[in-house]
Amino acid sequence: MKIRTAATEDLERIVHLFGQLGYSTEPDQVEKQLHALRCGSLGQAFVAEDRGSTVGVAIVHIMKPLHVEGSWALLSALVVDDKCRSSGVGAHLLTAAERFATQHGCSQIELSSSTARTRAHMFYERNGYKEKRMRFVKFLL
Repeated sequence: MKIRTAATEDLERIVHLFGQLGYSTEPDQVEKQLHALRCGSLGQAFVAEDRGSTVGVAIVHIMKPLHVEGSWALLSALVVDDKCRSSGVGAHLLTAAERFATQHGCSQIELSSSTARTRAHMFYERNGYKEKRMRFVKFLL
């Protein structure tokens, strides 16, 4: 297995992976967002490749809050193909995201996870993440 930055040829598989978690996305949308992420130096998309197939994706963003010194990272997506879960793919992607965040001076990395994804919660806890309860969301569009 190899972890690398996402490329245009990964778009269809990334869309498929997001679909496994119930997100309806289109390759054009993913390509546009990926381009914006890279061009603004605001983050990176990593993929896990196994035997020539993209089997996982992690998206990490860099944030620079005004009220504290330094940067934070946000892991907006970590998806492993349902046939490859519990095989180490997620841990390798998480390590790549954390390494990227550290290289960009981030003092912390955070993520959100649906309350229904209990296996994911155990995975994050095994990897040193602690649950913080309060999160508020308001949909604007």
